[in-house]
Amino acid sequence: MEYQTGVPRYLQIAEVIRQELRGEGERIPSEHELCARFKVSRPTIRQALDVLVQEGRLYRHAGRGTFSTPSPGGDRRLRVIGSVDDMIALGEETWFKLVSRDVTPIPANIAQSLRLPPGSSAYRVIGVRHAETGPFQHVTAYLRKETGEQLSDEDLSKTSLLGAVERQLGVLVKFLEQTTDAVLAPRHVAELLQLRPRTPLLMFERTYFAANGEPVEHAVSYQTSRRYPYRLVLSRPERRV
Repeated sequence: MEYQTGVPRYLQIAEVIRQELRGEGERIPSEHELCARFKVSRPTIRQALDVLVQEGRLYRHAGRGTFSTPSPGGDRRLRVIGSVDDMIALGEETWFKLVSRDVTPIPANIAQSLRLPPGSSAYRVIGVRHAETGPFQHVTAYLRKETGEQLSDEDLSKTSLLGAVERQLGVLVKFLEQTTDAVLAPRHVAELLQLRPRTPLLMFERTYFAANGEPVEHAVSYQTSRRYPYRLVLSRPERRV
């Protein structure tokens, strides 16, 4: 394969393997075979496999090899979130109704998350994400001003800001930091989600980072899980002896 410059090879290899996973319990080629295929060293292959193990997509069985994991749970109504790719996929299987997009001064905590000086402005996108069951998520997302302005003409109805950043700007989103809280819906959020004010919701604050560690987006989301429930999957990386 031809490797992109500026993106670690193990991440590119992990993405290829991730895209090729087809079923539960599928045996992954040996490290030796993968080294030959991707023309890299064994430590690079191990890094790539470690990424997928940590995402919960693969597991290692001593003496037998590496296998794809069964799908967590059996309820197809649940959106399984096990990686940043799953977060981006959320934007592909739902639709987004844009409320506003502008450049605005941001609070100190958001400036800090985007590593901007206090008193900075950022590009802000506000909208509501819909599923077949109706509106389920109110999103306010912030990007650095220069990043957002490059996407000012992007149609976000069938994608997400993260998806647009990766596709249009070539920036690979590698990881995120998230805090979760249970809150009562503010009036303006409840109205857009077609709920009564002060309805209990989950509030997520997420900061997404590129492979080089730079923040890409900070988002505040209010979500009603009754209309679009999902399950979070966490895995433990395999210990090396």
